[in-house]
Amino acid sequence: MSPSYGTLRIEYGKCPPDCRLCEEACAKEKGELSILTSRIKTIHTPQVKFHCAMTCVQCSQPKCRQVCPAGAIEKSLIDGVVRINEDKCVGCGLCTLACPYGGIYYNPAAGKSFKCDMCDGEPKCVAACPYDVLSYIKNSTAMSYFQTEDMLSHGTSLCPGCPAEVALRLTLRVLGRNTILFSAPGCLTSTISGQETMPGTQLPAASCLLDNVASQMTGVRRYYKLIGRDVNLVAFVGDGATADIGFQALSGAVERQENFIYICYDNEGYMNTGIQRSGTTPYRAWTTTSPVGEMAHGKEQPTKNVPLLMMFNGASYVATATIAFLEDYVTKLVKAMQVKDGVAYIHLYSPCPTGWRSPQDSAIQISRLAVETNYFPLWEAEHGKIHLTHQVSNPKPVSQLTNLMRKFSHLTEGELIELQQMVDSNFVTLKNLTSIGG
Repeated sequence: MSPSYGTLRIEYGKCPPDCRLCEEACAKEKGELSILTSRIKTIHTPQVKFHCAMTCVQCSQPKCRQVCPAGAIEKSLIDGVVRINEDKCVGCGLCTLACPYGGIYYNPAAGKSFKCDMCDGEPKCVAACPYDVLSYIKNSTAMSYFQTEDMLSHGTSLCPGCPAEVALRLTLRVLGRNTILFSAPGCLTSTISGQETMPGTQLPAASCLLDNVASQMTGVRRYYKLIGRDVNLVAFVGDGATADIGFQALSGAVERQENFIYICYDNEGYMNTGIQRSGTTPYRAWTTTSPVGEMAHGKEQPTKNVPLLMMFNGASYVATATIAFLEDYVTKLVKAMQVKDGVAYIHLYSPCPTGWRSPQDSAIQISRLAVETNYFPLWEAEHGKIHLTHQVSNPKPVSQLTNLMRKFSHLTEGELIELQQMVDSNFVTLKNLTSIGG
């Protein structure tokens, strides 16, 4: 996979007629008196009502470099920009003919070719454009980890559409080889531990019971502390081993300030053993043990807010995350690795197409809507100081989220109003906590 770099984005055909602000800004930045030598060009064809800007697209395999007889054109492996060394340029102009996008130009007065160099990562044309036609998309932190080694075995034993495998695969890329994984009975048990004689990962992995994940991690952590070695100890377990059966062990480890990373992939139920309700199952959701019928109408209790419980329990770092916002998740993983004075806890929202009765290709859409409705807000708390990591200016109604899952298809209008009120109330509480922490 080729590296990912920052990109200058142009909304083609959306420039105002006769606007040349980007050309003027470019010429000024390069100390030129005329916009004729601007590295970005505007195209105005009023006959067909088309107005746009164009410049070099910084090709991954530049044709201009291939035809340059003087070796004056190089593509940087650091920022991906294709640059011309004017000291080497002989002014033959072959590069202007080879470029398929018309993004490289010739200056007859100087006898040299010239092109966009992205202003070394801060394009002045973007700042000069008041119409949002130009934007600079910075290199993705998450994408950079896809260059690292994939330590999860090929294939998956999970249900079609399960996002937990994607999350685990990225998690291991970020954590690196200096990691020991801990799992508990659940959907990812065979994915982590392997099947028969085939390993699940290239990392050492320990299989725990549902109730002793944090206890087992404590023993391993203290051994490595004794021998003076720093290792990433990471649990990747479900909500059953976190919110319910294993809660006491986790709470005790937090209180004792044990040092490890604990990631809960929350699919809101015991999905591996028959879709039974758990502490994190939402209000009025259907499961096999919170059925819908004449005598019952889904789970009667609200969701247990485990992330807040971990924060109030004294965890050094607490965060919520979802694969719909990968940059946010990667940033939080990196922060968790830097914690050395206690438990780093990440609560990962993990839709289950099978248990939630949702389409197999809907996990990312559901994850995104969970954030955009404030059903699952993204936040982090560092030593009790809490703040939102993704602001939602106009929250969507929670009905847009529940409509994607048949586990909520039985909701009456009154129950949907109750669920919306719970979501709103929980978010107000969270916002009040952020103001206190600030």
